[in-house]
Amino acid sequence: MSKPTSAEEAETRQQFAVRANSILAFIECDEEQRPKLREAIIEAMLWAQMRPKLAR
Repeated sequence: MSKPTSAEEAETRQQFAVRANSILAFIECDEEQRPKLREAIIEAMLWAQMRPKLAR
């Protein structure tokens, strides 16, 4: 995560962070774990967004 991000990617990450916070609201875990989980959720959303769509 050390590479610079574009403004568009930064905005997408912010939107995903908001969604991740909503998901984390339903998960019981230590407060120490939340930042790591939030980042994992954001990375998963970015990965899913970049995957090619599967044909049905």
